[in-house]
This record gives sequence, C-alpha cells and structure tokens, in this order.
Amino acid sequence: MAVHKKEKGLSQNSGKSSHSNNDNKVKQGSGKNCKPNDKVNGHNIGHTILVIVIAASFALIHSYHVSTLFENDRHFSHLSTLEREMTFRSEMGMYYSYYKTIVEASTVYEGFYEIIHNNLTEFPSVINTLERFNLFPEVFLGILYRGFDWMCDKFGIVGKQCWQIERGQGLSPVNSCEGLRQPEYFYLEAVWFCAGLTTTVLFLYGVLLSGSIFGGLITVLCFFYNHGEATRVQWTPPLRESFAYPFCLLQMLCVSACLNMNQDSDDKTVSTKKHKMQIAAVMITTSICLTLWQFSQFLLVTQVVALLILFTFGFISKFSAMVILMGEMIAVALTLLLMFGNELLLSSLLTCLLMASLVTLKFLYPVLISNHYRFVSGIMSMGFVASLTIVLRTRTLTTKHDAHILNILRSKLSSYNDFHTLLYTCSAEFDFLGWDPIIKLTKSLILPAVAFILLILVIHCFFGILKFRSIDPHVAYNILQLGAFTIMAIMIMRLKLFFTPHLCIIASLLASRKYFKKLQMEYHYSLLIVFIGCMSVSGVSNLLEQHSILGEYSNIELEELLVWIMRNTNKNAVFAGPMPITAAILLSTRRPIVNHPHYEDAMLRERTKKVYSAFSRKPPEDVFKTLSSLQVEYLVLSETWCFNQNRSGCRMTDLWDVEDPENQGRPPTCPKLFVGVFPFRLVFSNDVYSVLKLQPPYVELKGFNKY
Repeated sequence: MAVHKKEKGLSQNSGKSSHSNNDNKVKQGSGKNCKPNDKVNGHNIGHTILVIVIAASFALIHSYHVSTLFENDRHFSHLSTLEREMTFRSEMGMYYSYYKTIVEASTVYEGFYEIIHNNLTEFPSVINTLERFNLFPEVFLGILYRGFDWMCDKFGIVGKQCWQIERGQGLSPVNSCEGLRQPEYFYLEAVWFCAGLTTTVLFLYGVLLSGSIFGGLITVLCFFYNHGEATRVQWTPPLRESFAYPFCLLQMLCVSACLNMNQDSDDKTVSTKKHKMQIAAVMITTSICLTLWQFSQFLLVTQVVALLILFTFGFISKFSAMVILMGEMIAVALTLLLMFGNELLLSSLLTCLLMASLVTLKFLYPVLISNHYRFVSGIMSMGFVASLTIVLRTRTLTTKHDAHILNILRSKLSSYNDFHTLLYTCSAEFDFLGWDPIIKLTKSLILPAVAFILLILVIHCFFGILKFRSIDPHVAYNILQLGAFTIMAIMIMRLKLFFTPHLCIIASLLASRKYFKKLQMEYHYSLLIVFIGCMSVSGVSNLLEQHSILGEYSNIELEELLVWIMRNTNKNAVFAGPMPITAAILLSTRRPIVNHPHYEDAMLRERTKKVYSAFSRKPPEDVFKTLSSLQVEYLVLSETWCFNQNRSGCRMTDLWDVEDPENQGRPPTCPKLFVGVFPFRLVFSNDVYSVLKLQPPYVELKGFNKY
C-alpha cells in the first residue's frame, strides 16, 4: 500500500519530476561531511555568477549598439542644443520638455511645482502633468542630473567638451557640447541603460524558460538578429516604452517565476513568507510598469486573461492565480496613489478585470466547486468574471479617456470610422502588420523555430495522454502571452514591439532538455549550434544593414520657425497647430500651447479636433471663431499638412468629411490660410511653415456715411 501511495503521488506531480530528482540528490548528500551538498552549492553559486556575468555583458553590448545606431543616424554629437531638441519629434519632445523644466528651474521644488501646476501644455487650463503623462522618468532624471551637476561643480569635474561647428550652406556656426554634464546626453545615457536592461531581462527570461544558459543565449541572439523588428529605442529614445519595456519584461518574468515555483502550492500555504515575497515582487514590478507607460495596462489585461485561462484548464491552482492577481491589484492601488488618481488607470479595463477576478475567485468559485466538476466551475467562474467586468466598466468606472483605443479596435473589425480613429489608423504604425515583417522574421528563422517548438509542445502534451500539466505552467503562460501579442501585432503594426521579443523568449525552449529529453545531449547541442549558424546568415546581415544607416540631422525650416517665435513673440503668446509642431514649440520656445500629441484624454482630443478645423472645409470665419474660443493667438501650419496628398481616405479633408458632411464639396480651407486670409494675418512663412496671427474681433458699422 505504501508503494502504491508513493507512485500515486509521483503521477500527480509528473510536471515537476526534474525538480524532485534534484531534491533527492541533495538529500542523498546530507551525510556528516556534506561533500555532495557542498559540491551542489558550489555548482549553484558558480552557475549564478556565470549567468550574472553574461547578462551584464549583453547589457553593455546592447547599450553600445543602440547608442551607436542613434549617433550614426543623426550625428547627434555635432548638433547644437536647439537641433538636438528638434530631433525629439512629437511626443518625444513633449516628454523631454518636462525633464528640461526640472533641469532649468531655479530649484528642484520650483521645477516640481511647475510640473504639477502646468499652464503651458493645455493653455489656459492648469494641469498636473505628472498625473496625466507618466513623467516619473523625466522627474527622476531631472533631479538626478541636478545632483550630478552639483557634484561636478563641487569636485571640479568638467564633465563635458564643447566646440564650434561650421554648418556651411550660409548657415551660422553653432556651439556643440557632449558629455554627461550636457542635459540631453545625461538623459540619453539613462535610455541606453534601460535598453541594456532589456537584454539582461531577456537573457534571464530565456534561462528561466528553458532551464539552460544556452536558452538565454538563443533568446538574446534572436533579439539582436531581429533588432529592427523588436525595438525602436535607437530611433525614438524619449518615448515611454524606452523606459517601461524592460520593466514590463521583468514583470512577466516575475509572473513566470511565480507560476514555476507554485506548481504544487495550495491554499494551505498562503501565509508563507515565500508567497508574500512573490506578491511583493509582482506588486513592485507591476507598479513600475504602470507608472512608466500608459499602455502597460493593456499588456497586463492580456496577462490576466492568460492566467484565468490557465486556471480554468487546470494548469495553475486557485492559490497560484490569487498570488499574482493580488500583487497586481495592490500595484494598481499604489500606482493610483503615486499618479494622483490617474483617471485613465482608475477606470481602465485592467482595474475592472482585476476586481472582478479577485471577487469571483475568492467568493464565488468555492461555492461552485462544491457543486460541480472543476472544469465546469472554472468555466462558470470565467463567465461571471466577464459579466462583472463589463458591468464595472460600463456602469461604475465609466470614462471616455480610452474610448479612442476601443474605437481603433472596433474599426479594425468593422467599417466604423470617426475623426479620432482615422487620425490613428491612417498612420502606418497603426495599420495592419503586413507581410514585410513576417518575411524578415521567417528569413532569420525565428518564426520557423517557434512554430517547431509549438509543434513539439503539442506532441509532448499528446503523448502525456492529454495531461496538460506535462507542460510547465510558466511555459503555458508564455505561449498564451505570445498568442495575445500575435493578435495585437497583426491588428496594429506598432505592437510588433511586444510580439518579436516574445518570439525570442519562446525560441529559448529549443534548448530545454525537458522537451527534448529523448534526444541525446551531445546531439541536441550540436543541432542548436547548427541552428544558430543558419540563423546568423540573415541575422548578421540585418545587423550590418542597421549599422550602414548614416545620416546627419538638419531641419532648417523648423529651426527658422522656432527662432522666429523666440525672437518675435512674447513669452505668453499662445500657439496652436499640428501636434508634432506644438510639441516642438513647447520644448524649445516654452510658449503656451493649446493642443499636444498625448492623446489619452477625452477633453484634449476634442480640443485638438477644434484646432484641426484649420484642415477642414469650414469657412475661415468659422475656424477663426473656434480658435478664438480656445484663446489662440498664433496658428502654425505646415505645407505637408495643407498640400501633400496622402492615400485616399486619409487626407485631412477626408477625415473631416466623415465628421462634417455639411461642408462636403467645399474647397479645403488650409491652402487659403497658408498664404494668409482675413481674419488671419500672415506674420511668418518659409518653404514649409506659415504662422498666422488671429486678428482682433472687428465690428461692422451699417449706415455709416463718409464725408
């Protein structure tokens, strides 16, 4: 009977047989001299040190890689401060402007006060930009820079080198400085550090998933070989994803580690120190993720859904799901506290889904499981989660801040269109994925490799007599996460930045001995070396292509516009225009603007729509009235926005024809405004930009006779 009982216990824990073997080895070595134990501990310490050294090496290599690509593309080291700011287009410039606010303020307190009582970004409104724009990186780096600058002064460290650059073409020479005491370089070094952290986490992720250092190496090599499809940090450093993505990876790594460690946990162990530490780890990484990037919440929604699926199909226990969900719910509460009650997060789908999931698992599921089979109880519970989430989202925590995102998804699945949706979907970044990235990923062998792994997992599951637990929960979770990222990338091309790195992570399973245990070790690793060699043919070519990109940033017309504004308008002059241009005006001239590129606010979207009436078919008098109601003094127009013809259906007049059918058939307004038409007065123009001053209101006097 005892033997039978022991065999039953082993069959129930078949998914952890390898861990059990390791435990037995340690127990066998528990003699007086403890030599086997010492040997195992020494091996573990050496293995850990090796992993840390390799991870740190990849961080340094990737930091150098992306900083070199950035310098090659823009010749950043030879630009003036104004030109460097101009390279941070659209959202990038707006985010960087708040770092500049902290750096240039007379005191840290004054700079922070300007951040949370800002009247420049959405004039005349005073807004808390820290609550709205996920600006913790800029605030932290601004304060850190001031401390660094003070230390350099105290210890007599120069910290930067300056010279004069002759630009030719009749342009005046400019001063250029580089070094850590130059604010823009200090900022960029933080971005490159985060880029290095990304490869560190990818390597650790690959090691965890595969149980092998070789798996981590494959993950990082795949990332480098598909770099152009995996990240854009080298082209757009100040974006939120540059700071947040490594921590999003770290959060998913923590979740994977928790699932791996809790495979056989149950509710009786809920109070143990280990599980409290797991909740804390999930809480901290999730909170960092949410505070750094407004779109992190959508990534976490897919994670919660994946966990609920795993729970329903018996991959994980209720306790294992609760550990992670509790950590994430606490993180949401902490983030709301740090971000002054950010409305986008407070009423988000993530918040509603977490609340519904915790209530269901804690109170409803125990009732259902006592009356039904586990699978039936799980399905019924998930139905209740979905229903409660919808009720919370539509009846309790209602908001319109994320309506544009839901409408983008709606437009992808139907013929629905509105002004704000078209403004997004007409951009190439928000188009469907297309075939070009798929072809590139196939040539580098990462797509075939992942397809092969998925096939092996299906076979492994089948020959395990349909025991799903023959696949580790953390592996199953990452397969589901990849599935979610695949759907997201297909629908919105920009989201391939989630999809491609996760392909690299799944590729690490090629090195897993668990799923290739029937293949002798020497043959297994020989085949992996052959795979890496074949992958390197296309991968090295991709790297060389990236490094062949050489350029030198120059935008004379934008520079002329910004210099004119600084020299010819007062500091309180209010500007409106296309979002990328107003962001540049805010950053470099510090003039108030009424609209900006951060589109995650319902009131701001409507304000931008009013400004964009300049690109409609409305009469100039109507545009004037609309802009005057926003207290605009100067309207900036771009030749590209007025005259260049985008693809059919995506011209600015096409967007307005959807919203303003009354004026269909009228000529576009912008070409008239661009050259100046009453009641607008042209005060500046060059080959690309025009600045129009709104004339003061006039009164028409009827019956007046002139003698």
